[in-house]
Amino acid sequence: MKKLILLLFLCVLAIQTTSAQNEQDSTEKTSYDDGIESQWIFGFGLNLTKNSDSQFEGLFNSDNYAFGGVPIYISAETKIANKWTAKAILSSNRWEDGKVYGGQTILGSSEAAPNADYLAFDIGANYYFLNSKKWMPYLSAGMGVSQFGDYYTQENPSILVKPGTVFTINLGLGLNVWFSDHWGLNLNTLGKWGSENLHQHSIGVLYQL
Repeated sequence: MKKLILLLFLCVLAIQTTSAQNEQDSTEKTSYDDGIESQWIFGFGLNLTKNSDSQFEGLFNSDNYAFGGVPIYISAETKIANKWTAKAILSSNRWEDGKVYGGQTILGSSEAAPNADYLAFDIGANYYFLNSKKWMPYLSAGMGVSQFGDYYTQENPSILVKPGTVFTINLGLGLNVWFSDHWGLNLNTLGKWGSENLHQHSIGVLYQL
């Protein structure tokens, strides 16, 4: 957890430094040709996270997805170049009793056992490839760190799987849809590859300063 907090602090500091440098090097603008109207965009919403050890199989099986605890995310995004932004995302979730995690089924609260909590911090760069101020699809790439809580499984109920931290390389795509100068909707899907392979999908609201 200390590593996660330290990484969060360093990434926020880096994004803030980059933003300040961009403002110093460029003339002030109220809009951009690529449709990004602001230096800062904030997001808040819900996420589904999959780690069923089945890769792209079982995509429509709800047992493969975590949606427990507080399955939310918050994000901050800032413009760094034409068509490019830097984005940081903090998300949480939980694999509860009966959910499939790493190919095994969680034995959770129904047996007074812990569920598998999940907390992740991801950073990356988004590339917006259309010149539009309403429909803004993008590709993303970056890295992240995920913290997993302890849990038991139905297959091995006597063995406690200890908490762990995983570093990942991330690739994804998404879409921002703007309904006004300040409010919009975000749809995003992200693949995370490391010693644990994850798929995370999210939907949320955006607020543009």
